[in-house]
Amino acid sequence: MTNFNEWRQFDYDNATVQLWVFKKSKKPAKFQAWHVRTDAQVESLFRKSANSEVSRITENIAYSHLSQNNENSCLEHSLEESEGLIALLQVVDAPEAENTDASLQQLKGAIGYLVKFQSRGRTVYAVRKTAPTWKPAVRNKMINAIFLNGELSAVPNESFTFDEYFDFYCLNETIFVASKRAYESTVSDKKAYSRSFEELTVDPHFLELFSDVAPLRKYVGQNAIQLRRMTVIQQKALYTVPGFPKKVKDVSDARNWGINFDQNEKIVLCGNTARVVMQVLLDHRLLSEVTENIYDVPDAEAV
Repeated sequence: MTNFNEWRQFDYDNATVQLWVFKKSKKPAKFQAWHVRTDAQVESLFRKSANSEVSRITENIAYSHLSQNNENSCLEHSLEESEGLIALLQVVDAPEAENTDASLQQLKGAIGYLVKFQSRGRTVYAVRKTAPTWKPAVRNKMINAIFLNGELSAVPNESFTFDEYFDFYCLNETIFVASKRAYESTVSDKKAYSRSFEELTVDPHFLELFSDVAPLRKYVGQNAIQLRRMTVIQQKALYTVPGFPKKVKDVSDARNWGINFDQNEKIVLCGNTARVVMQVLLDHRLLSEVTENIYDVPDAEAV
């Protein structure tokens, strides 16, 4: 994977700049993208934005389904694990003959824009989710105006707003995620999490834990965060560890966690205990040996 410092040291000042807008597609390609012509001033502003972001982000954290970054860090993710972004990059990197310049109609309703910075044979892709003002339903209710010489006047021209930061970047085989929520909503496929959950709820090892898995299905539903948590539970597979159910019962009884069990020592799920059970399956209910306090944590890194 590309080193974090390689991305931070990229020469944005002397890079060529290309702007693309894109929409999701139901076709196998998953995305449609169009090149947008830009003038030197706009390109300079994109370079300035990228440089500002690189200066702000000073540390990196390994990406996971549940990891979170702060205002001065990014999540580092392997490109090969992101089918959505791979699909988007394939569209914007297609031969020029297969791409066309964007029309006004194609800019309207674009779900995101991508800026290609190219310098010395390397390319950084910077992606941002568009603001609500790009949606046709919103634009039709707006009055475009310009403030000039102390007066506000209506103008017929369409205008589009670009933020001074990007949600995520890609260099070579590595993604640097500044906004996880925007990254996942733009290029992640929620259906993949749903499929993982469906697979999990028919796994004999997983079903063996519960008297009835239906309450868990109801609790998780189609909530994206809960589906991601279930994907991590499937990946960790703690429920396959010999003696795991008995250990959960012993600790729950000793610590008064309130998890219910039937006569066969299977977990009896309900709306009140589903969250606790998920934290246990994630191994995110932790005991501090210093204070003896028990904490629920959003993510856990072994030390």
